Amino acid sequence: MPKIDLGKSLRDAWQGAKDSAKGAADSVTNAVKDVKLPNVGDVVAGVKESLTPKKSTPKDAEKSETLAITSISTKCALKVIYYLMAADGEIFHSEEEKYDAIGKELDPEFQTHKETIIKECQAQLNKVIDADDYYDVLQDGVEDALIASRKTADTFITPKLLVWDLLTVAYSDESYDEVERKLIKYVVRKTNIDKAVFAEMESSILTLMDIEKELAWIKTTSKPYLTIEAMVNELADRKNVIFESVKDLVSL
Repeated sequence: MPKIDLGKSLRDAWQGAKDSAKGAADSVTNAVKDVKLPNVGDVVAGVKESLTPKKSTPKDAEKSETLAITSISTKCALKVIYYLMAADGEIFHSEEEKYDAIGKELDPEFQTHKETIIKECQAQLNKVIDADDYYDVLQDGVEDALIASRKTADTFITPKLLVWDLLTVAYSDESYDEVERKLIKYVVRKTNIDKAVFAEMESSILTLMDIEKELAWIKTTSKPYLTIEAMVNELADRKNVIFESVKDLVSL
């Protein structure tokens, strides 16, 4: 199976709370090297929202925190992404590349902050006593990061954008296992994202993977140039439709 680039976060391009995705080029074969495709990973990033603190009784604290998470600081978002990468017990090179790409998109000073973010995440992971504790420690780290987002003053992204980034990272190693999905579903519940929206995001990622497989197959064919070009353009159009759908989901 080819590597799947499900890269960058949904970037700033709308006025106020709007964003649009940038296109990038994919080479299919030397014969069709000038046929341009959008990058699968282009997604909208950098949406800022102010958070209004809400009073709650101790009994309702957890519920009110869940409802109040409408924005997530970039530092905390990058922590959540790191925990996801560590969910299966091993961080792959493809995941590290995706992490760096998303980090640079979300935080202009990511290279300066990266070491501190990873150090804090590793300190959380070191709390594991035995193998049975591992997922619980991961989830605790995610919960702490989401709650801490309400107290920061740096740049923010939306919960939906975070979930999309989590999905792109989960699929970057070509394997979306149950532990990764369990952790992402926890974020969906904690941030009160509609489960139908999450289902559509998962479906979009799967469709993009299928398109990438088709592109890989095209590279192995010996069809005439015009035939290959037409197929590539059709796949590019399908990608654009998916991107537009994802932008609508994130902006709602």
